[in-house]
Amino acid sequence: MEKEQLRILIAFDGSELALQAVRYMAGLVQPSKTEMVLFHVETKMPEFHNERGIDMGFPSKKSDARAFFLQQRKAFNQTLKKAYQELREAGFPESAIVTKIQEKKIGIARDIIREAQEGYDALVVGRTGTSKLKDILLGSIPTKLLGKIKGIPLIVVGGVSRQNKILVAFDGSKEIMRAVRHMGQVVNAGDCKVMLCHVLRSQSIFQRGDEVIWQKMEKERMEPKLNELKACLFDAGVPFNNVSCEFLTDKISRASGVLERAKEGKFGTLVIGRRGMTVVKEFFVGRVGNKIFQLAGDLTVWVMS
Repeated sequence: MEKEQLRILIAFDGSELALQAVRYMAGLVQPSKTEMVLFHVETKMPEFHNERGIDMGFPSKKSDARAFFLQQRKAFNQTLKKAYQELREAGFPESAIVTKIQEKKIGIARDIIREAQEGYDALVVGRTGTSKLKDILLGSIPTKLLGKIKGIPLIVVGGVSRQNKILVAFDGSKEIMRAVRHMGQVVNAGDCKVMLCHVLRSQSIFQRGDEVIWQKMEKERMEPKLNELKACLFDAGVPFNNVSCEFLTDKISRASGVLERAKEGKFGTLVIGRRGMTVVKEFFVGRVGNKIFQLAGDLTVWVMS
């Protein structure tokens, strides 16, 4: 049953990527039926200041630190104001834009997790935050959230372009089935193009002829579930000609196969189930290799647990 009003939680830290997260969702959902909650966990000091402040480049004197934090707060308020203005320009009514700022209670990631349990339909985060310590913080909050957000998608925004062109890493799992159904409820379906993509990884135990037979059997096994999801997308309002299916063969790994296809097809959004976590982890930390990581850099990933 379709909900009358959706609630989207955006973890907003004042960074450019937090702004991108706002823009991404603004271009994907229907303003008339969506409430956007910009949620910020405020900390007194940076996470690493007390332990390694001097080494990390933070001010060491209290007076300098105070000036630094005041400057950071001013920048945050300016970015928050910009996010609000952009949502208004995108058609969101004033009543549908909520700002929620709270002091850190347990930890940034755990506070976000706790808030996400309060009746939201999706949690949206930027791929990295505001810190200069890119080598340390790269994906730290998103990776802490992986597997901890249950029942709603975790959306990790890497870029804004082509967000309506969606590649679903289909593996037949209950998680990916639920992810696609949920996506159909959240997005403005009439503007979306969706490809359901299943990777048939090479099986070294087979002779060539046997592998062809196995691939044929695997396709037949997946067809009913693919047809079920296509019907779900049609019911959500995705145009018939905007839904396609594709089987990829002769791929070394599902991760590289999916990411390469996303790049080739100029997709902006990748949807994956919890069972496909290898793909997600490789996306965040670059274990597919630098080349694939760079290709995936502007992808936005939806993860459903």
